[in-house]
Amino acid sequence: MPEKKKAPKALVPEWVVTFGDLMSLLLCFFVLLVSFSEMKKPREYQKVIDSINEAMGFKGGMGLAHLLEQADNSMVSNQEERARRDGNERSTNKNNDDNVQGRETLVNIVQEGARHAIGGSIMFEVGEFELSKRNQDMIRESIAPKIRGLNYICPIVGHAWGLEEKRSGLGFDELGYRRAQSVKDFLVRECGVDAAILRIESAGDTEPMSLNDGSGQAGGSNRRVQVYQTGRTVSQTHPDPNFTGAGN
Repeated sequence: MPEKKKAPKALVPEWVVTFGDLMSLLLCFFVLLVSFSEMKKPREYQKVIDSINEAMGFKGGMGLAHLLEQADNSMVSNQEERARRDGNERSTNKNNDDNVQGRETLVNIVQEGARHAIGGSIMFEVGEFELSKRNQDMIRESIAPKIRGLNYICPIVGHAWGLEEKRSGLGFDELGYRRAQSVKDFLVRECGVDAAILRIESAGDTEPMSLNDGSGQAGGSNRRVQVYQTGRTVSQTHPDPNFTGAGN
């Protein structure tokens, strides 16, 4: 009686087939991640996502409520509206609207953009608005070199704080303004900074840095002046910033 032939051994282990399938699925997963990484066409991608959710019967995860109506004032709906408005723009976080014109055609509302602090805070004693020698050295070395020669508008914001300053006879707004004025005068007179780029502001006691500076005297760090730089230029806000007569 002939011997039963033995089944030939598999040339490839069985686990390799399963492993290959898993690697293929993983590759497809990463391809999808790359495809969805840039929402160049948000409306088309939203349709794909809705179709996938419908096919998988997705109704929302833990902590999510499935709503039949869309909330028009939500952040998500606002982003979708901006995506529809901007079409295929890669980023919708930019303002495509023109400046709002005022009564005069040459007057526009120019946004200053983000403010960047220049140097450290210039501290003042209670009720004082004159610059100390230390403050003058700080302005001369840390602030003036960074804004000298620039064409960007630099606000100088003065602050005040505390019951002692309230009893000094000057209101918080007035004291903050005088401190900012002292800094501006020093920048122009002693440091050669163009006065056209400087703007004086007073925040009074509305923007304290802290309620206790750690020295036992509450709010000492709030009696200060801070210089900022904006992204708005002088030429954007003045038709003839050098007063050459060209704007007449």
